[in-house]
Amino acid sequence: MKRLTPMEIFNKDFKQSMRGYDVNEVNEFLDLVIRSYEDILKENEYLKEQLTTSKKQNTARHKAVQANMSEYDAIINEILTRLERIEKVMR
Repeated sequence: MKRLTPMEIFNKDFKQSMRGYDVNEVNEFLDLVIRSYEDILKENEYLKEQLTTSKKQNTARHKAVQANMSEYDAIINEILTRLERIEKVMR
């Protein structure tokens, strides 16, 4: 389904009939719909930008955590090596 633009809503013409709706009332309602729709589109764009920013920050944090884990792994391996040496000496 194609998404309507605010201008398409604004430019929409309805046929008039003898027992039709009040044109001014319909136009006022459509103006309200257009404003609400524009607000939703702006909010949607803002949220997309926030999501992109959050994903980038998350990726950077993940890389930092991975780097720290590599350092911790090296430290743990060093500690284990030292413990093994101590155990050999203690036997």
